[in-house]
Amino acid sequence: MTWESFDKFNEIVSEYMPEYGEGETLASQTVTAVNKLIYKWYNDGDVYDNTYFMTGWANDLSSYANWLSKYVDAGSILDDIQNCLLDDDYEEILWKLAEKYLNREYLGKLSNKQKQGTIYKCVGKYEWDNNET
Repeated sequence: MTWESFDKFNEIVSEYMPEYGEGETLASQTVTAVNKLIYKWYNDGDVYDNTYFMTGWANDLSSYANWLSKYVDAGSILDDIQNCLLDDDYEEILWKLAEKYLNREYLGKLSNKQKQGTIYKCVGKYEWDNNET
């Protein structure tokens, strides 16, 4: 899988991604959080949890994953980080997130719902250990 594989989601991301911040709807928050995880992996090699086998910078990515787990029930996909041994494994998680959450039907159900919490400061089970990098 490559960065270009995710081009198929460009139209939906453009439609729901706010100009800045996380937006005011659950749909815009979802698109922003998923897009951040994808972008930061392909641009910087960042992962949302480096306490298992994947290493890398995480910056604020854990918060995005924790938010997705809490507010759109993405934990069943995100929990696969526990089994990631290779970059391809991590990319498969990102692909599953994109397929499930970056589609018109799913986001249409969220577009009229007010934002929940903040994607930037959400605590949960995904974490980044500064000593691991």
